[in-house]
Amino acid sequence: MGGNHVQEVVRAINEAAWSTEAPLVMAGENIDTGSRIAGIARGLEPKDGDRILNLGNCELTHCGIGFGVMLDGGYFALFMKQLDFLLLGLDQLVNTYQFIRAHRDPAELGSFTIYLIVCDQGYQGAQSSLNAVGDVAAMARIPTFCLNAVADIDEVVRKEFFGRGVRIVAVSQRQFGMDPLVLDLVERSSDLSSFRYSRGDDLTLVSFNFALRQCVDIVRRLEAVGLTVDLFHHNFVPGADRAPLVESAQRTGHLLVLDDSKSYLKMADVVVADL
Repeated sequence: MGGNHVQEVVRAINEAAWSTEAPLVMAGENIDTGSRIAGIARGLEPKDGDRILNLGNCELTHCGIGFGVMLDGGYFALFMKQLDFLLLGLDQLVNTYQFIRAHRDPAELGSFTIYLIVCDQGYQGAQSSLNAVGDVAAMARIPTFCLNAVADIDEVVRKEFFGRGVRIVAVSQRQFGMDPLVLDLVERSSDLSSFRYSRGDDLTLVSFNFALRQCVDIVRRLEAVGLTVDLFHHNFVPGADRAPLVESAQRTGHLLVLDDSKSYLKMADVVVADL
């Protein structure tokens, strides 16, 4: 498999867009010029009918446009340089979307996907330090997917880029130059909240945010001494079914969670409390 982590995401987006006749609007600041949004839009191949819009610097308006396209039944993907910028659109994500959900049939909505970078290499200047995707997701109560391995890249992009309603799809900046993480997918939940990458009897290990690579290292070290691991990656999805995690933790009797987000209330804390 060639390329790197980000190129795998772009490949999956192109495949998803070309697999449907529905036109997709892809928009963002410098999406088709300069850095192509730090590289996350480089290599996009729109089909006939798709549109690429280069927008100005106003994330609140960007989100409003996305909701407008979604209300008309269209498909809108907003590419964003970093998670910090999404704070400027929180009024739309929290209040506008709540109003829409209260007054519109979800089956009649189109799709609004926010695809962004999480700056997680340490302090990188003003508006470049927020890496707690779960915090934003909890305020807006919308599904949020942190892409870690090729298997979840394929599953999430294929289903969610043309799914009804709103979601956030995020990639880790520190993984940009890394090789794709190729793991065998054992199973996943129907809502894509949970991905299981290995089965074992000695430990339940759960990754949150962008900690899956570190979890894989732990699995290999434990397997070297004869221990087997149930390995999961967990995303923020409102009302997610915790049954697979509960069954695993009860069976192994040991639970270890890794969450690399900078937050006072991590998503891992919520899941541990539920368990």
